[in-house]
Amino acid sequence: MSRLTKCLAFNLAVFCLNECAVVRADDPPPNVLLIAIDDLNDWVGCLGGHPQAKTPNIDALASRGVLFTNAHCQGPICGPSRACLLSGRYPYSTGVYNQPNRKDMQQDTVNFHGKLLPQYFAEHGYETLAVGKICHGYPDTLAFQTYGGKWDNFGPKPKNGRRFNYHLPDVAWTGTQTDWGAFPNTDSKMPDDKAASWAEQQLATPREKPFFMAVGFIRPHVPFYVPQKWFDMFPLNEVQLPAVRTDDLNDVPAISRAIHELPKYPTLDFLQRNNNEQFRLCVQAYLACTAFVDHQVGRVLKSLAESRHADNTIIVLFSDHGYHLGEKDRVSKHSLWEESTRVPLIILRPGSSAAVRSDLPVGLVDLYPTLTQLCHLPAKTSNEGTSLVPILNQTVTDWRFAISTTYAKDNHSLRSKRHRYIHYEDGTEELYDHEADLNEWNNLATSDTPPDILARFRRELPKHNAGYHPSTQSGAVNAWFQQHFKRHGVVK
Repeated sequence: MSRLTKCLAFNLAVFCLNECAVVRADDPPPNVLLIAIDDLNDWVGCLGGHPQAKTPNIDALASRGVLFTNAHCQGPICGPSRACLLSGRYPYSTGVYNQPNRKDMQQDTVNFHGKLLPQYFAEHGYETLAVGKICHGYPDTLAFQTYGGKWDNFGPKPKNGRRFNYHLPDVAWTGTQTDWGAFPNTDSKMPDDKAASWAEQQLATPREKPFFMAVGFIRPHVPFYVPQKWFDMFPLNEVQLPAVRTDDLNDVPAISRAIHELPKYPTLDFLQRNNNEQFRLCVQAYLACTAFVDHQVGRVLKSLAESRHADNTIIVLFSDHGYHLGEKDRVSKHSLWEESTRVPLIILRPGSSAAVRSDLPVGLVDLYPTLTQLCHLPAKTSNEGTSLVPILNQTVTDWRFAISTTYAKDNHSLRSKRHRYIHYEDGTEELYDHEADLNEWNNLATSDTPPDILARFRRELPKHNAGYHPSTQSGAVNAWFQQHFKRHGVVK
Protein backbone atom coordinates (compact mmCIF):
# COMPACT_ATOMS: atom_id res chain seq x y z
CA MET A 1 0.00 0.00 0.00
CA SER A 2 1.42 3.39 -0.98
CA ARG A 3 1.93 6.19 1.51
CA LEU A 4 -0.86 8.18 -0.18
CA THR A 5 -3.26 5.24 -0.01
CA LYS A 6 -2.47 4.70 3.66
CA CYS A 7 -3.04 8.39 4.36
CA LEU A 8 -6.39 8.37 2.57
CA ALA A 9 -7.46 5.22 4.42
CA PHE A 10 -6.51 6.73 7.76
CA ASN A 11 -8.38 9.97 7.06
CA LEU A 12 -11.45 8.03 5.97
CA ALA A 13 -11.36 5.99 9.18
CA VAL A 14 -11.12 9.12 11.30
CA PHE A 15 -13.94 10.74 9.31
CA CYS A 16 -16.18 7.70 9.80
CA LEU A 17 -15.41 7.53 13.51
CA ASN A 18 -16.32 11.17 14.01
CA GLU A 19 -19.40 10.99 11.80
CA CYS A 20 -20.71 7.95 13.67
CA ALA A 21 -20.45 9.82 16.94
CA VAL A 22 -22.17 12.98 15.74
CA VAL A 23 -25.91 13.40 16.15
CA ARG A 24 -27.22 14.73 12.83
CA ALA A 25 -29.97 17.29 12.60
CA ASP A 26 -32.24 14.92 10.67
CA ASP A 27 -31.87 12.12 13.25
CA PRO A 28 -34.52 11.65 15.97
CA PRO A 29 -33.84 14.04 18.85
CA PRO A 30 -31.35 12.39 21.22
CA ASN A 31 -32.12 11.77 24.85
CA VAL A 32 -29.89 13.12 27.61
CA LEU A 33 -28.85 11.19 30.73
CA LEU A 34 -27.15 13.51 33.20
CA ILE A 35 -25.44 11.78 36.13
CA ALA A 36 -24.43 14.13 38.94
CA ILE A 37 -22.20 12.97 41.79
CA ASP A 38 -21.76 15.05 44.94
CA ASP A 39 -18.24 15.85 46.23
CA LEU A 40 -16.37 13.38 44.02
CA ASN A 41 -12.77 14.44 43.43
CA ASP A 42 -10.27 12.83 41.07
CA TRP A 43 -10.10 9.60 43.10
CA VAL A 44 -11.41 7.58 40.17
CA GLY A 45 -9.38 5.08 38.21
CA CYS A 46 -9.42 6.92 34.89
CA LEU A 47 -8.09 10.12 36.50
CA GLY A 48 -5.49 8.41 38.69
CA GLY A 49 -6.14 10.58 41.74
CA HIS A 50 -5.66 7.68 44.17
CA PRO A 51 -3.94 4.40 43.28
CA GLN A 52 -6.48 2.29 45.20
CA ALA A 53 -9.66 3.82 43.79
CA LYS A 54 -12.11 1.21 42.54
CA THR A 55 -14.46 2.76 40.00
CA PRO A 56 -14.88 0.21 37.19
CA ASN A 57 -18.17 1.63 35.91
CA ILE A 58 -17.01 5.22 35.66
CA ASP A 59 -13.78 3.98 34.09
CA ALA A 60 -15.71 1.93 31.53
CA LEU A 61 -17.73 4.99 30.57
CA ALA A 62 -14.52 6.98 30.13
CA SER A 63 -13.09 4.21 27.95
CA ARG A 64 -15.89 4.78 25.43
CA GLY A 65 -16.30 8.54 25.58
CA VAL A 66 -14.45 11.80 26.09
CA LEU A 67 -12.73 12.25 29.44
CA PHE A 68 -11.92 15.84 30.35
CA THR A 69 -8.86 15.61 32.57
CA ASN A 70 -8.71 19.35 33.25
CA ALA A 71 -12.36 20.04 34.11
CA HIS A 72 -13.26 22.39 36.95
CA CYS A 73 -16.30 23.64 38.81
CA GLN A 74 -17.10 27.35 38.88
CA GLY A 75 -17.95 27.37 42.58
CA PRO A 76 -16.22 25.03 45.09
CA ILE A 77 -19.36 24.33 47.10
CA CYS A 78 -22.62 22.72 46.04
CA GLY A 79 -24.99 25.67 45.63
CA PRO A 80 -22.90 28.02 43.46
CA SER A 81 -21.58 25.15 41.35
CA ARG A 82 -25.02 23.77 40.54
CA ALA A 83 -26.51 27.24 40.05
CA CYS A 84 -23.83 27.92 37.45
CA LEU A 85 -24.21 24.63 35.62
CA LEU A 86 -28.01 24.80 35.49
CA SER A 87 -28.18 28.49 34.51
CA GLY A 88 -25.16 28.52 32.19
CA ARG A 89 -23.90 31.65 33.93
CA TYR A 90 -20.83 32.27 36.08
CA PRO A 91 -21.13 33.08 39.81
CA TYR A 92 -19.65 36.53 39.20
CA SER A 93 -22.58 37.24 36.85
CA THR A 94 -25.43 35.93 39.01
CA GLY A 95 -24.01 36.77 42.43
CA VAL A 96 -24.53 33.22 43.70
CA TYR A 97 -21.17 32.87 45.43
CA ASN A 98 -22.40 31.12 48.55
CA GLN A 99 -25.08 28.58 49.41
CA PRO A 100 -28.48 29.91 48.27
CA ASN A 101 -31.87 29.41 49.87
CA ARG A 102 -34.87 28.32 47.85
CA LYS A 103 -37.24 31.30 47.76
CA ASP A 104 -35.10 34.02 46.16
CA MET A 105 -33.70 31.90 43.34
CA GLN A 106 -37.26 30.93 42.52
CA GLN A 107 -38.19 34.60 42.24
CA ASP A 108 -35.21 35.47 40.01
CA THR A 109 -36.58 35.30 36.46
CA VAL A 110 -33.45 36.86 34.96
CA ASN A 111 -30.94 34.17 35.91
CA PHE A 112 -32.80 31.12 37.17
CA HIS A 113 -36.56 30.72 37.22
CA GLY A 114 -37.66 29.46 33.82
CA LYS A 115 -34.08 29.67 32.53
CA LEU A 116 -32.55 26.46 33.86
CA LEU A 117 -31.14 23.77 31.60
CA PRO A 118 -33.95 21.23 32.05
CA GLN A 119 -36.57 23.97 31.68
CA TYR A 120 -35.02 24.98 28.37
CA PHE A 121 -35.21 21.39 27.16
CA ALA A 122 -38.85 21.19 28.28
CA GLU A 123 -39.62 24.32 26.23
CA HIS A 124 -38.29 22.50 23.18
CA GLY A 125 -40.41 19.38 23.49
CA TYR A 126 -38.42 17.24 25.88
CA GLU A 127 -39.83 15.28 28.80
CA THR A 128 -37.74 16.22 31.82
CA LEU A 129 -37.36 14.07 34.90
CA ALA A 130 -34.94 13.78 37.78
CA VAL A 131 -34.20 12.01 41.02
CA GLY A 132 -31.87 12.72 43.93
CA LYS A 133 -29.76 15.84 44.34
CA ILE A 134 -29.67 17.99 41.21
CA CYS A 135 -30.59 21.52 42.25
CA HIS A 136 -29.41 23.31 45.38
CA GLY A 137 -31.46 26.30 46.49
CA TYR A 138 -34.08 25.88 43.77
CA PRO A 139 -36.99 23.37 43.93
CA ASP A 140 -36.32 20.28 41.84
CA THR A 141 -40.09 20.00 41.45
CA LEU A 142 -40.05 23.28 39.49
CA ALA A 143 -36.91 22.52 37.54
CA PHE A 144 -38.24 19.19 36.23
CA GLN A 145 -41.64 18.02 35.04
CA THR A 146 -41.28 14.80 37.02
CA TYR A 147 -39.21 14.51 40.19
CA GLY A 148 -38.64 11.15 41.86
CA GLY A 149 -37.63 12.57 45.21
CA LYS A 150 -34.66 12.59 47.56
CA TRP A 151 -34.56 10.38 50.63
CA ASP A 152 -33.00 11.03 54.05
CA ASN A 153 -31.17 14.09 52.77
CA PHE A 154 -27.50 13.10 53.36
CA GLY A 155 -28.40 10.20 55.62
CA PRO A 156 -29.27 7.79 56.92
CA LYS A 157 -27.54 8.65 60.16
CA PRO A 158 -27.28 6.91 63.54
CA LYS A 159 -29.95 7.80 66.06
CA ASN A 160 -29.55 10.44 68.74
CA GLY A 161 -26.79 12.29 66.90
CA ARG A 162 -24.25 9.51 67.41
CA ARG A 163 -20.92 9.96 65.63
CA PHE A 164 -18.27 7.35 64.97
CA ASN A 165 -14.99 9.23 64.54
CA TYR A 166 -15.26 13.00 64.20
CA HIS A 167 -17.02 15.01 66.88
CA LEU A 168 -17.83 18.63 66.07
CA PRO A 169 -15.83 21.23 67.99
CA ASP A 170 -17.83 23.79 69.91
CA VAL A 171 -17.06 26.87 67.81
CA ALA A 172 -19.43 29.57 66.62
CA TRP A 173 -19.47 28.83 62.89
CA THR A 174 -21.76 26.95 60.56
CA GLY A 175 -21.37 23.22 60.92
CA THR A 176 -20.55 20.17 58.90
CA GLN A 177 -21.82 16.61 58.79
CA THR A 178 -18.27 15.28 58.54
CA ASP A 179 -17.87 11.83 60.06
CA TRP A 180 -16.85 8.41 58.77
CA GLY A 181 -17.81 4.86 59.58
CA ALA A 182 -19.68 1.76 58.42
CA PHE A 183 -23.40 2.56 58.46
CA PRO A 184 -26.16 1.45 57.75
CA ASN A 185 -26.14 -2.34 57.37
CA THR A 186 -27.58 -2.64 53.84
CA ASP A 187 -27.42 -0.71 50.57
CA SER A 188 -31.20 -0.60 50.37
CA LYS A 189 -31.26 1.99 53.16
CA MET A 190 -29.05 4.38 51.21
CA PRO A 191 -30.70 7.23 49.24
CA ASP A 192 -28.41 6.57 46.27
CA ASP A 193 -29.59 2.97 46.05
CA LYS A 194 -33.17 4.22 45.89
CA ALA A 195 -32.28 6.83 43.29
CA ALA A 196 -30.65 4.19 41.11
CA SER A 197 -33.73 1.97 41.42
CA TRP A 198 -35.99 4.84 40.37
CA ALA A 199 -33.76 5.58 37.37
CA GLU A 200 -33.79 1.90 36.38
CA GLN A 201 -37.58 1.91 36.31
CA GLN A 202 -37.75 5.10 34.28
CA LEU A 203 -35.21 3.91 31.71
CA ALA A 204 -37.23 0.73 31.21
CA THR A 205 -40.35 2.77 30.46
CA PRO A 206 -41.30 3.51 26.81
CA ARG A 207 -41.55 7.24 26.16
CA GLU A 208 -43.22 9.18 23.38
CA LYS A 209 -40.96 12.22 23.66
CA PRO A 210 -37.20 12.52 23.87
CA PHE A 211 -36.18 12.77 27.51
CA PHE A 212 -33.78 14.75 29.63
CA MET A 213 -33.16 12.67 32.75
CA ALA A 214 -30.94 13.78 35.63
CA VAL A 215 -29.83 11.31 38.29
CA GLY A 216 -28.19 12.86 41.34
CA PHE A 217 -26.12 10.76 43.72
CA ILE A 218 -25.18 11.95 47.21
CA ARG A 219 -22.10 9.93 48.10
CA PRO A 220 -19.25 10.58 48.63
CA HIS A 221 -20.71 13.70 50.30
CA VAL A 222 -20.30 13.63 54.07
CA PRO A 223 -20.97 11.85 56.27
CA PHE A 224 -18.77 9.14 54.78
CA TYR A 225 -21.25 6.39 55.66
CA VAL A 226 -21.80 3.27 53.58
CA PRO A 227 -22.35 -0.38 54.60
CA GLN A 228 -19.41 -2.42 55.85
CA LYS A 229 -18.97 -4.43 52.65
CA TRP A 230 -17.67 -1.31 50.87
CA PHE A 231 -15.10 -0.72 53.60
CA ASP A 232 -13.98 -4.34 53.29
CA MET A 233 -12.77 -3.58 49.76
CA PHE A 234 -10.04 -1.39 51.30
CA PRO A 235 -8.29 -3.16 54.21
CA LEU A 236 -7.30 -0.50 56.71
CA ASN A 237 -3.69 -1.64 57.04
CA GLU A 238 -3.25 -1.32 53.27
CA VAL A 239 -4.77 2.15 52.81
CA GLN A 240 -2.41 4.59 51.14
CA LEU A 241 -2.56 8.20 52.32
CA PRO A 242 -2.40 11.21 49.99
CA ALA A 243 0.78 13.27 49.95
CA VAL A 244 0.57 16.18 52.39
CA ARG A 245 2.84 18.78 53.97
CA THR A 246 2.31 20.28 57.41
CA ASP A 247 3.94 23.55 56.28
CA ASP A 248 1.92 23.78 53.08
CA LEU A 249 0.28 27.10 53.94
CA ASN A 250 3.44 28.94 54.96
CA ASP A 251 3.94 30.52 51.55
CA VAL A 252 0.38 31.70 50.85
CA PRO A 253 -0.96 35.22 51.58
CA ALA A 254 -2.62 35.91 54.92
CA ILE A 255 -6.01 36.29 53.25
CA SER A 256 -5.63 32.81 51.77
CA ARG A 257 -5.26 31.29 55.23
CA ALA A 258 -8.16 33.41 56.52
CA ILE A 259 -10.65 32.73 53.71
CA HIS A 260 -9.83 29.00 53.65
CA GLU A 261 -9.98 28.46 57.41
CA LEU A 262 -12.69 25.99 58.47
CA PRO A 263 -12.83 25.77 62.28
CA LYS A 264 -15.52 23.08 62.38
CA TYR A 265 -13.89 20.78 59.84
CA PRO A 266 -11.18 18.16 60.48
CA THR A 267 -7.59 19.39 60.27
CA LEU A 268 -4.43 17.61 59.25
CA ASP A 269 -3.25 17.66 62.86
CA PHE A 270 -6.37 15.77 63.92
CA LEU A 271 -5.94 13.22 61.13
CA GLN A 272 -2.28 12.53 61.89
CA ARG A 273 -2.59 11.91 65.63
CA ASN A 274 -1.77 8.41 66.91
CA ASN A 275 0.25 7.47 63.85
CA ASN A 276 -2.37 8.67 61.31
CA GLU A 277 -5.17 6.69 62.91
CA GLN A 278 -8.03 8.90 61.76
CA PHE A 279 -6.29 9.72 58.50
CA ARG A 280 -6.44 6.07 57.45
CA LEU A 281 -10.03 5.70 58.60
CA CYS A 282 -11.08 8.84 56.73
CA VAL A 283 -9.34 7.88 53.48
CA GLN A 284 -10.72 4.34 53.71
CA ALA A 285 -14.23 5.72 54.15
CA TYR A 286 -13.95 8.08 51.17
CA LEU A 287 -12.68 5.26 48.97
CA ALA A 288 -15.54 3.07 50.20
CA CYS A 289 -18.12 5.78 49.44
CA THR A 290 -16.64 6.26 45.97
CA ALA A 291 -16.78 2.53 45.23
CA PHE A 292 -20.38 2.49 46.44
CA VAL A 293 -21.50 5.35 44.21
CA ASP A 294 -19.65 3.86 41.25
CA HIS A 295 -21.77 0.74 41.70
CA GLN A 296 -24.93 2.85 41.58
CA VAL A 297 -23.67 4.56 38.42
CA GLY A 298 -23.11 1.12 36.92
CA ARG A 299 -26.68 0.10 37.64
CA VAL A 300 -28.02 3.14 35.79
CA LEU A 301 -25.68 2.65 32.83
CA LYS A 302 -26.58 -1.04 32.61
CA SER A 303 -30.29 -0.20 32.58
CA LEU A 304 -29.75 2.31 29.80
CA ALA A 305 -27.70 -0.21 27.79
CA GLU A 306 -30.52 -2.76 28.07
CA SER A 307 -33.25 -0.28 27.15
CA ARG A 308 -34.64 0.83 23.82
CA HIS A 309 -32.98 4.21 24.47
CA ALA A 310 -29.42 2.86 24.40
CA ASP A 311 -28.58 3.93 20.86
CA ASN A 312 -30.00 7.43 21.10
CA THR A 313 -28.90 8.80 24.46
CA ILE A 314 -26.13 11.23 25.31
CA ILE A 315 -24.52 10.46 28.67
CA VAL A 316 -22.88 13.14 30.80
CA LEU A 317 -21.26 12.24 34.13
CA PHE A 318 -19.80 14.90 36.40
CA SER A 319 -19.16 15.92 39.98
CA ASP A 320 -20.22 19.31 41.28
CA HIS A 321 -16.77 20.00 42.80
CA GLY A 322 -13.78 18.20 44.23
CA TYR A 323 -12.70 17.45 47.79
CA HIS A 324 -9.63 17.63 50.00
CA LEU A 325 -8.62 14.61 52.07
CA GLY A 326 -5.91 16.14 54.25
CA GLU A 327 -4.28 18.28 51.56
CA LYS A 328 -3.94 21.96 52.44
CA ASP A 329 -4.78 21.11 56.08
CA ARG A 330 -8.43 20.25 55.45
CA VAL A 331 -11.09 17.61 54.89
CA SER A 332 -13.55 19.60 52.83
CA LYS A 333 -14.18 21.51 49.64
CA HIS A 334 -14.47 25.30 50.21
CA SER A 335 -11.22 26.24 48.48
CA LEU A 336 -9.65 27.71 45.36
CA TRP A 337 -7.00 24.97 45.10
CA GLU A 338 -6.88 22.00 42.72
CA GLU A 339 -8.43 19.41 45.05
CA SER A 340 -11.61 21.49 45.38
CA THR A 341 -12.01 22.78 41.85
CA ARG A 342 -11.11 19.76 39.71
CA VAL A 343 -13.96 17.42 38.83
CA PRO A 344 -14.53 14.25 36.84
CA LEU A 345 -16.33 15.02 33.57
CA ILE A 346 -17.17 12.43 30.91
CA ILE A 347 -19.38 12.80 27.83
CA LEU A 348 -20.44 9.84 25.71
CA ARG A 349 -22.45 10.31 22.52
CA PRO A 350 -24.45 7.66 20.67
CA GLY A 351 -22.22 5.66 18.36
CA SER A 352 -18.98 6.60 20.06
CA SER A 353 -16.75 3.78 21.25
CA ALA A 354 -13.21 5.17 21.28
CA ALA A 355 -11.65 6.75 24.37
CA VAL A 356 -10.54 10.37 24.00
CA ARG A 357 -8.77 12.40 26.67
CA SER A 358 -8.62 16.19 26.63
CA ASP A 359 -6.45 18.31 28.91
CA LEU A 360 -7.93 21.62 27.74
CA PRO A 361 -9.32 23.76 30.58
CA VAL A 362 -13.10 23.31 30.67
CA GLY A 363 -15.85 23.95 33.18
CA LEU A 364 -19.28 22.79 34.20
CA VAL A 365 -20.55 26.10 32.82
CA ASP A 366 -19.82 24.62 29.38
CA LEU A 367 -22.41 21.84 29.69
CA TYR A 368 -25.47 24.00 28.93
CA PRO A 369 -24.27 25.17 25.48
CA THR A 370 -22.77 21.74 24.78
CA LEU A 371 -26.03 19.88 25.32
CA THR A 372 -28.15 22.36 23.41
CA GLN A 373 -25.80 22.06 20.44
CA LEU A 374 -25.63 18.26 20.60
CA CYS A 375 -29.43 18.12 20.66
CA HIS A 376 -29.81 20.73 17.91
CA LEU A 377 -31.71 23.19 20.10
CA PRO A 378 -31.39 26.92 19.48
CA ALA A 379 -28.37 28.40 21.21
CA LYS A 380 -29.28 30.24 24.41
CA THR A 381 -27.74 33.68 24.18
CA SER A 382 -27.42 34.12 27.95
CA ASN A 383 -25.05 31.14 28.22
CA GLU A 384 -21.57 32.22 29.23
CA GLY A 385 -19.83 28.88 28.77
CA THR A 386 -18.39 27.49 25.56
CA SER A 387 -19.73 24.44 23.76
CA LEU A 388 -17.46 21.42 24.11
CA VAL A 389 -18.57 20.00 20.75
CA PRO A 390 -15.32 20.98 18.95
CA ILE A 391 -13.40 19.03 21.59
CA LEU A 392 -15.79 16.09 21.26
CA ASN A 393 -15.27 16.14 17.50
CA GLN A 394 -11.51 16.61 17.91
CA THR A 395 -11.73 19.64 15.62
CA VAL A 396 -10.86 22.36 18.13
CA THR A 397 -8.40 24.91 16.77
CA ASP A 398 -8.63 27.61 19.42
CA TRP A 399 -9.64 27.37 23.07
CA ARG A 400 -9.78 29.51 26.19
CA PHE A 401 -6.56 30.13 28.08
CA ALA A 402 -7.99 29.28 31.51
CA ILE A 403 -11.24 28.37 33.29
CA SER A 404 -12.30 30.21 36.45
CA THR A 405 -13.56 29.17 39.88
CA THR A 406 -14.91 31.75 42.32
CA TYR A 407 -15.13 31.46 46.12
CA ALA A 408 -16.74 34.54 47.69
CA LYS A 409 -17.06 37.78 45.76
CA ASP A 410 -13.82 39.08 44.18
CA ASN A 411 -11.81 35.91 44.87
CA HIS A 412 -10.97 33.87 41.80
CA SER A 413 -8.88 30.92 40.74
CA LEU A 414 -7.86 30.41 37.10
CA ARG A 415 -6.65 27.06 35.78
CA SER A 416 -4.82 26.84 32.46
CA LYS A 417 -3.28 23.73 30.93
CA ARG A 418 -0.13 24.26 32.97
CA HIS A 419 -0.72 26.69 35.83
CA ARG A 420 -3.14 27.57 38.60
CA TYR A 421 -3.42 31.25 39.47
CA ILE A 422 -5.39 32.63 42.45
CA HIS A 423 -6.26 36.30 42.92
CA TYR A 424 -7.77 37.56 46.17
CA GLU A 425 -9.82 40.67 46.81
CA ASP A 426 -6.87 42.44 48.43
CA GLY A 427 -4.74 41.94 45.30
CA THR A 428 -2.52 39.16 46.68
CA GLU A 429 -1.85 36.13 44.53
CA GLU A 430 -0.83 32.48 44.31
CA LEU A 431 0.67 30.71 41.29
CA TYR A 432 1.44 27.02 40.84
CA ASP A 433 3.18 25.22 37.99
CA HIS A 434 1.56 21.81 37.52
CA GLU A 435 4.35 20.54 35.31
CA ALA A 436 6.72 20.70 38.28
CA ASP A 437 4.34 20.79 41.25
CA LEU A 438 1.21 18.63 40.96
CA ASN A 439 0.44 19.08 44.66
CA GLU A 440 0.51 22.90 44.53
CA TRP A 441 3.07 23.03 47.33
CA ASN A 442 5.16 25.93 46.01
CA ASN A 443 3.56 29.33 45.54
CA LEU A 444 5.45 31.02 42.72
CA ALA A 445 3.65 34.37 42.89
CA THR A 446 6.64 36.30 44.17
CA SER A 447 8.87 39.07 42.91
CA ASP A 448 10.88 36.45 41.02
CA THR A 449 7.92 35.29 38.94
CA PRO A 450 8.21 36.20 35.24
CA PRO A 451 5.85 39.20 34.94
CA ASP A 452 4.36 38.05 31.65
CA ILE A 453 2.86 34.93 33.28
CA LEU A 454 1.09 36.88 36.00
CA ALA A 455 0.03 39.56 33.53
CA ARG A 456 -1.54 36.94 31.29
CA PHE A 457 -3.64 35.58 34.13
CA ARG A 458 -4.59 39.02 35.40
CA ARG A 459 -6.06 39.84 32.01
CA GLU A 460 -8.33 36.80 32.34
CA LEU A 461 -9.90 37.90 35.63
CA PRO A 462 -13.59 38.89 35.50
CA LYS A 463 -14.05 42.56 34.68
CA HIS A 464 -17.18 42.80 36.81
CA ASN A 465 -18.23 41.00 39.97
CA ALA A 466 -21.94 41.10 40.72
CA GLY A 467 -23.15 41.84 44.21
CA TYR A 468 -24.34 38.97 46.36
CA HIS A 469 -27.58 37.42 45.18
CA PRO A 470 -30.59 37.95 47.50
CA SER A 471 -30.74 34.20 48.02
CA THR A 472 -27.37 34.12 49.83
CA GLN A 473 -27.43 32.33 53.16
CA SER A 474 -25.68 34.37 55.82
CA GLY A 475 -24.21 31.54 57.86
CA ALA A 476 -20.43 32.08 58.00
CA VAL A 477 -17.88 29.27 58.05
CA ASN A 478 -15.17 31.42 59.64
CA ALA A 479 -14.32 34.90 60.93
CA TRP A 480 -13.22 36.15 57.51
CA PHE A 481 -16.56 35.29 55.94
CA GLN A 482 -18.45 36.88 58.80
CA GLN A 483 -16.72 40.21 58.17
CA HIS A 484 -16.92 39.77 54.39
CA PHE A 485 -20.66 39.25 54.54
CA LYS A 486 -21.05 42.36 56.68
CA ARG A 487 -19.02 44.44 54.21
CA HIS A 488 -21.21 43.28 51.33
CA GLY A 489 -24.57 43.64 53.06
CA VAL A 490 -25.34 39.93 53.37
CA VAL A 491 -25.52 40.31 57.14
CA LYS A 492 -27.26 43.49 58.22
